[in-house]
Amino acid sequence: MILLKKWKKLQKEELKQFGLRQTNNQFVFTYNDRKNNINTVLHIDYLNYRMNSIRRRHPELAPASPHKLRHTGATLAKKAGVPIEEISEALTHSDQSTTKTYINTKNTVKQPVGEIVFRNLKKQ
Repeated sequence: MILLKKWKKLQKEELKQFGLRQTNNQFVFTYNDRKNNINTVLHIDYLNYRMNSIRRRHPELAPASPHKLRHTGATLAKKAGVPIEEISEALTHSDQSTTKTYINTKNTVKQPVGEIVFRNLKKQ
């Protein structure tokens, strides 16, 4: 809930820049489209469309879906030592058993071991 409250506050400030007021009916996920429509409701397939668009332009990338990225993010967080409670909260899971399923799956984007190690070394 804390993350959502922070987002709503930021969203309110951003909408204000466009002369818009946030109402109780304000959607959480919106965007500005190519026709300069401001605060457009994000379509349920928007992220899939964008990811497929990137994949067409970069065929060398491994196939990925938003769901697969959630699994990957959870797995990488666990490998980096993030407590299961925090991962579960970030994924908005109601219980940690669901999060453990996410972490113990093969449904992740493949990454070379060297790349993961290099990224973790850069953080230190």
